[in-house]
Amino acid sequence: MLLEIKNLEVFFKSSQGVVKAVNGVDINIREGVTSAIVGESGSGKSVTSLAIMGLLEDSSIEKISGEINFDGKNLLELPEEELRKIRGNEISMIFQEPMTSLNPALKVGYQMSEVFIEHFNMDKKTAKEKSIEMIEKVEIQRAEEVYNSYPHELSGGMRQRIMIAMALSSNPKLLIADEPTTALDVTIQKEVLELMRKLKEDLNTSIIFITHDLAVVSDIADYVNVLYAGKVVERAKAEDIFANPLHPYTRGLLRAIPNAHKKVDELYTIRGSVPNPVDLKNECHFCDRCDEAMDICRTAFPEEVDIDGHKVSCYLYR
Repeated sequence: MLLEIKNLEVFFKSSQGVVKAVNGVDINIREGVTSAIVGESGSGKSVTSLAIMGLLEDSSIEKISGEINFDGKNLLELPEEELRKIRGNEISMIFQEPMTSLNPALKVGYQMSEVFIEHFNMDKKTAKEKSIEMIEKVEIQRAEEVYNSYPHELSGGMRQRIMIAMALSSNPKLLIADEPTTALDVTIQKEVLELMRKLKEDLNTSIIFITHDLAVVSDIADYVNVLYAGKVVERAKAEDIFANPLHPYTRGLLRAIPNAHKKVDELYTIRGSVPNPVDLKNECHFCDRCDEAMDICRTAFPEEVDIDGHKVSCYLYR
């Protein structure tokens, strides 16, 4: 197992009280596999990824516990210096919005070369050559011209490809992609997903793909973890999730995907909203929105049940 997250809890301080952003998450990532983490805004997807990277702001954390085991090391116990060697080298991340992730005042080439100079002690000339090679690898034409461009001179799709090129420059074992296609139109989105799939096969990199969009997941993921209110409520192979979703929340997410072949007067939406993470009770966090809720759902959070490798936390499968 490349990455094993066990009972991860991340709580933040706030004026309203303690925010339980991640509330006992268990996720396993195998080598060479793309695993999706899916859920609505506020479900804890991005906080989980930032915890893996060690990029959470210490001053705002009330509590962080559990284990994030990467290649046999618990990242939560490593000193900052050792973590910095892993971050950006063995684990890389593509952030949500490439325009804010790239420094608008610096040319693309300078920012790309920095990766090779910092992590591989390359001289500027070699770093430039490697950067141009990576730009070509993500299928951008006129690589040298792009190398000498500022981020605002590139389209959204090209900026996202540059972010992918930078993330893969160190040939990491694990790539975390946090909503990498959200700001892109559908055509560019498909191109970026195809590029990531191709690069994963070429480099044998494992990918954690974070998204709220199950339609995108069907295009890229081998395995799916469904997150709700800071907990994984269902996890299985992607084909099992789409063919036989078990948790009422997962079924709701799938029903909400628009279908071009079905004519409906109104798109399906899951009623209600994600519970306040400051006020999470010891119960199924989805019960207030669930059409199949029972009295027992309010007594405690359901334990995970394993049904032939398809894991779900729901009292329907006791």
